[in-house]
Amino acid sequence: MKIVEHCEAFFKKVVDVLKRVDYRPLAQVVGKVMHAIVFGLLPKRYRDLTKKEIFEIIFKSDTPAGKKFDVWLLVLIVSNIVLLMFDSVWGTTDTMTSGAHGSFSFWIVKALEWGFTLIFTFEYYLRIYCIKHPMKYVLSFWGVIDFISIFPAYLSIFVPTTQALTVLRLLRVMRIFRIFKMKRFQMEAFHLMNALRNSAIKILIFMMVVMVAAVILGTLMYSFEAEVNPAFKSIPTGIYWAVVTITTVGFGDVVPLTTPGRFLAVIVMLLGYSIIAVPTGIVAGETL
Repeated sequence: MKIVEHCEAFFKKVVDVLKRVDYRPLAQVVGKVMHAIVFGLLPKRYRDLTKKEIFEIIFKSDTPAGKKFDVWLLVLIVSNIVLLMFDSVWGTTDTMTSGAHGSFSFWIVKALEWGFTLIFTFEYYLRIYCIKHPMKYVLSFWGVIDFISIFPAYLSIFVPTTQALTVLRLLRVMRIFRIFKMKRFQMEAFHLMNALRNSAIKILIFMMVVMVAAVILGTLMYSFEAEVNPAFKSIPTGIYWAVVTITTVGFGDVVPLTTPGRFLAVIVMLLGYSIIAVPTGIVAGETL
């Protein structure tokens, strides 16, 4: 208990010190540097845009400029995800982890990745620059997603690449969620979420019934197979088999050998197909 109390006291002191530090001068300097870099790289016709005009382009999906921005942003996000896929195919992630940076494909991926990182950094800055309450955006879901998409690349400059950093790089895929911010998808997404919300209780009850059925069927299978089949070591193994079979996944790692077990397996397989249709019908009924 004393250790916990000492730790709490230490963290309170750290928080108090951080609260007393005035970050505004540093933030102003960083802001001016970023502003000069970002607006210096923009085409001349966009350099004189006001904060309001930039806000309407970036945050307003119902304007012509906003629609174009959303489309180009989506193209960049999808292209970046495709790059990550090729990265895994070429094995450059493993190359980077092992420290061997000599392959040609590694440098292609690295150059393209930094290109995307810079573009997303400029976009992230413009979002903070044009909004009235920057911290509200920074701490929002979309702000966190945008930050995650650029943070690992800059962190890799100062920290040797590790598996954890590689996983952080892959979190850039989460930017694909921005597709739901586009106007044309918002209404359909709203209808779908509304249907799921209205049918949540029904689906929950249905899932409870499925789990009870899995426990009963798994226990039955264990009673049939335990003596002759070493794969069914326990009742949880039987329940695992029942869940895999009911969901029609069928890994094949646990297979019944006895006649009663196979007969039960056929029943569970047929039951699985009927079970898939139930939640689909529940959600479909709510969308009508």
